[in-house]
Amino acid sequence: MITRVLLPGLVLLTLLSFSPARPATPFTPPATLTLRINGLPVATDTLGSRLFLGADHTLRLNVIRADDPDGEGLTILIDRFPLAPGTYAFQEILSGHNRDASYRYQQVAAYSKSCPDNPGVVKITAVDTTRRVLTGTYHCQVCESGRGARRFTMTGAFRFPYEEE
Repeated sequence: MITRVLLPGLVLLTLLSFSPARPATPFTPPATLTLRINGLPVATDTLGSRLFLGADHTLRLNVIRADDPDGEGLTILIDRFPLAPGTYAFQEILSGHNRDASYRYQQVAAYSKSCPDNPGVVKITAVDTTRRVLTGTYHCQVCESGRGARRFTMTGAFRFPYEEE
């Protein structure tokens, strides 16, 4: 009697153990993107923000504020980006590389080239070409042109998918 009960259960268990395995889906953590302006956190719109990698090896990070989803936000441009971890400083604009930052929010327009001292840097800490994700941090100063000439320090971190242009 015990054999009659156990035998069908063992057959079923054996059949289940030989069923084809499902392929493992690689885990992709959610996109993260932070922005601080003069030390104060600003909510970002991760749906509107973009990270582009051009065919000419141009990297463009566009951080959109959550309170201005149709605005331009902060745009950082790095020319000659080799898709590799490293530190890319804005001072290299003078050496022929195009590395720049600009910021627009409502009536405020500011540019890194407007600052007499331009300590901008993007640090890429990880490149995942399989999932097309870049991880890193950024720090730059942008200055309003014209009267007032306010200086804004922009900092943040990202783990964000990139799109190819």
